[in-house]
Amino acid sequence: MSTLRRQLANRRNSALSTGPVTPEGKRRSSLNAIRHGLLAACVTLPDESREAFDTFLAEFLEEFQPTPTEFLMIEEMLAAMWRQRRAWAIENRLLASAMAETSGPDPLARLTSAFSTLSFQPQLNLIYRYESRFHRIFERALNNLLRIRKQRDRREKKSSILPNEANASIVENLND
Repeated sequence: MSTLRRQLANRRNSALSTGPVTPEGKRRSSLNAIRHGLLAACVTLPDESREAFDTFLAEFLEEFQPTPTEFLMIEEMLAAMWRQRRAWAIENRLLASAMAETSGPDPLARLTSAFSTLSFQPQLNLIYRYESRFHRIFERALNNLLRIRKQRDRREKKSSILPNEANASIVENLND
């Protein structure tokens, strides 16, 4: 078991270690997860842009600056977002194709007719179900990320309530 002196010294030292400080260091650190490309390989299809996916990942990492545990939530959020966008593209193509096959006096009339036709087929309902599922996955991962951060912030706040330096030296002298 560590002595109080050792625990206080560890806390002081860990407060000094805050990760990369310079913009270059932060950028290099945030790109570590992109280098291997495993996430992009699992989520993107052959005809989809891995560069666009990697850009999204870099933006998420820049915004959230996650710990390794938090990175798991970022992966989940990004995969759900990417798949939801894919569902939107499929929905768009389904409606555009159905609109091209219908006639009407204006685009809104053709869209209404196309939507009515598609509503009797399973594809559109399936896309909407997937959209909802991906949205829930994203929201759950975001909420988990925020919960993890809140818990970490509470722990850090508790550990930062240390005696001032004068009291710490008195405590150190008592332990000697």
